[in-house]
Amino acid sequence: MQLTAPGIHLRHFPTTSDTLAVHLCAKPFRDTLRTRARGRFGKRMARRFAFLLVRDFTLSPLSLFIDTLRLAGDEGDRSRRIEFDWDVVGERGLPIRASCGVELLPTKAIGNPEDFDNVVVVGGLLDTNRALSSEKEAFLLRAAGKGVPLTALCTGSFTLARYGLLDGYSAAVSWFHIKDFREQFPEVNAHADSLYSVDRGRATCAGGTGAADLAGYFVSQFIGRKAAEKAAKILVLDRIRSSRDVQPVGDLFPAAASRAVKRALLLMESNLQGTLSVAEIAGRLNSSRRQLERLFGAELGIGPMAAYLAVRVHHAKSLLEGSDLAIGEIAYRCGFTNAGHFSRVFRQQTGITPTKLRHPNRGSNETKGRQNGWALDDTGPT
Repeated sequence: MQLTAPGIHLRHFPTTSDTLAVHLCAKPFRDTLRTRARGRFGKRMARRFAFLLVRDFTLSPLSLFIDTLRLAGDEGDRSRRIEFDWDVVGERGLPIRASCGVELLPTKAIGNPEDFDNVVVVGGLLDTNRALSSEKEAFLLRAAGKGVPLTALCTGSFTLARYGLLDGYSAAVSWFHIKDFREQFPEVNAHADSLYSVDRGRATCAGGTGAADLAGYFVSQFIGRKAAEKAAKILVLDRIRSSRDVQPVGDLFPAAASRAVKRALLLMESNLQGTLSVAEIAGRLNSSRRQLERLFGAELGIGPMAAYLAVRVHHAKSLLEGSDLAIGEIAYRCGFTNAGHFSRVFRQQTGITPTKLRHPNRGSNETKGRQNGWALDDTGPT
């Protein structure tokens, strides 16, 4: 069984390296694609997807999206491009490196975006200086100007947002990146409580296997749900999930089972600095405070506020271990009033102070220094 899409040429090089009010305003999006998918004489043609890959793009969302189209668009596993077609658009002969070290050659030179029914931006690492070349930028902006529907996989939403192409739209962003996204792009209605979002001419997904679910949505809209289910089965996915399915909430609360508790935890993770009350969280979930407290008690054994505090402390611990931010700044980012309050709560929750966690040997060195008559700021005996 072939699981690599035809026409995609791979080379490998060593590498070192809120509100489920997801605006499913999908009818205009679907109608646009259906109009584009008919030829001059009304005969249905394969719906064409152009893929723009950013530098250090993530490979799995790209392959899962294309393979869902490939497997759904033909009988069995024959891989004929009957219902769907695709190209990786880029500068001819210039390979595009994925974050895993694989390099992929474009299959079509940059041309007219109106030749395609959808332009898909595949995101990747966020620390690169320039995600798209100037030629790809121009192609993307021309597509938007001509009304071609745009889709973003993984951190491709950051790319669309940088050009203002998500302003006023709903966008699904990974829980891992939602805080940074909201800080950078306040004009976008970003949320992290669903796998993907379709809002008018924009579709976004959080990444990973969610790309297969978003592709499954397109397949279901245009050739039927059975075709989407067939592709999912061949890819050994248990089902095609919908936009009402929530993103995983990480490993802090693995016992979280209900959709309400998972969404509440995602809201907490998305609002660390400006914390929400339990009543506000319940309101966003169309639930009552009492019902939410009952669910948290049944599934996690603690109340929502205790869980919220654990989420904030957990994030603070990650910042202490993985960044050089001052303790006062970490306290601010995690919703604590000041560094002293943060230190007291952190010690109550973890049994260790923030300073001790970050500098585990400082206490023993200072004690040894005093015993030898050293001043604390000196490098040797006085």
